[in-house]
Amino acid sequence: MKKIVFFLAFLHFCFASFSQQKETGIICRSGFTFEISQQKNWGYAKPVVLAVLPNTSAEATGLHVNDIIESINGESTEGKDYTTIFSWLQASGNGQILINISNLKERNKAMQLRFYCSSGNTITEKDLTEVYAFYSLENAQSRSFACPFKTTVSRHVDLRNYKTFGFSEPDAKNLQLENAIQVAVQKCLEQKGLVYAAKDPDILMESYYTYQKNPNYRSAGNLKKFPIESRYNMNTKRMENLPIYYNPLIHSNQAAYFLKLNILLIDPNNRDNDRVIWECEANELLQSDYPIEDYADFHIPLMFMQYPYLKSADQAKFFYSHYRYNYTGIGYNMDNLKEIIHVNRATPAEKAGILTGDVIEKINDIKFNNNAKSADSKYKQFILNTMPFRDEKTQFTNAEGFTKCMYWNPLNYVRISDAIKKTEFSSVFSYLFYFEPYINLSGSNIVSFDIVRGKQKLTIKVKPVIVEEELFENR
Repeated sequence: MKKIVFFLAFLHFCFASFSQQKETGIICRSGFTFEISQQKNWGYAKPVVLAVLPNTSAEATGLHVNDIIESINGESTEGKDYTTIFSWLQASGNGQILINISNLKERNKAMQLRFYCSSGNTITEKDLTEVYAFYSLENAQSRSFACPFKTTVSRHVDLRNYKTFGFSEPDAKNLQLENAIQVAVQKCLEQKGLVYAAKDPDILMESYYTYQKNPNYRSAGNLKKFPIESRYNMNTKRMENLPIYYNPLIHSNQAAYFLKLNILLIDPNNRDNDRVIWECEANELLQSDYPIEDYADFHIPLMFMQYPYLKSADQAKFFYSHYRYNYTGIGYNMDNLKEIIHVNRATPAEKAGILTGDVIEKINDIKFNNNAKSADSKYKQFILNTMPFRDEKTQFTNAEGFTKCMYWNPLNYVRISDAIKKTEFSSVFSYLFYFEPYINLSGSNIVSFDIVRGKQKLTIKVKPVIVEEELFENR
């Protein structure tokens, strides 16, 4: 697939769903990614689902991360290479495909996926939202982070065989903490399909932890300059700043506290030395007091994203994205962005009368700049010139490594709105966030398209639908 040449160096575009391009130039997607497992304990030599995209057929059908794809249209996937799997994962004549999946709860469950197909030259409004995120970082951002989790899994077991779990006897001296850990673990395992059993469970959970002041701690006068650790809280569904140091430039003597949390899953019926079937250990440096109960509540859900399919043994890496944007249903031509190459059925654009083949002259009275090099330059200039309008207190680093990501300062909304309308910035795709006051102070979310259709010139007003998509995955 071609890439739009004016993408910024710190931004990138990709179809983040399963896609396959046919010789006809048509791309079909169902909304999931996978890899072929090399792990003896989970789906060995078969495709395992890595991510399920929001608002897709895969999500609607009930496909989940870590599902093992046992067969495709009746053909076993075991031992097949990527080329074969990709060739099978093609939309059939009716745009559907039958797969059978297994997980901790079910074996060989049948699912029917529907594929969405479009021209290989099509770029969607979701794609443009990623490209032009700096018009509204409040609504379009991707972030990544890592956790110091050391995870090990026994190679001699099939984790699908474990259906129930229980807990070892808690430490009477730390009942409050032990109960907090057990509550968090129980929630994680039940979400994965396991069932709690007070008697004779297949798995027993044990935990070990330490929390202590650093005897060699040396307070630094420039603490405000130290990097802030931001991680995704799966309970609150948002990124949060934490009093944690996880940076190679920070020496252990600069940490005020040390924290260790170790979660083990044990097979009580295994009498040999290989009783631990899964173990995850976290070792953290803390810049200030952070109760271990709070740490456990926040991080145990992250630790269990490594179960049952292990992504990384020495460090857990995570990716978070959130997109909220105006959706009209228009697909633009990558080679000529002014041209509408596709209009999805029953969408606001189709209902308003926009047609495939229409050529856009203006959107919301902002003239379309279709020169790739010029569009790139103008977007960069917009970002640089509007930096003073942003709130430095909201600064964060995005997944592409750009450190100057900041939300708009509400005191500057009028100035931001004026800047967006300036000809020198050609902010035509700011319509994706037209519902925000810093884009459109009027409060209306009706988007005006000036188009050319043959010899006709038309102005068509479209009332978009605001679409919200959020993705969090262990990579």
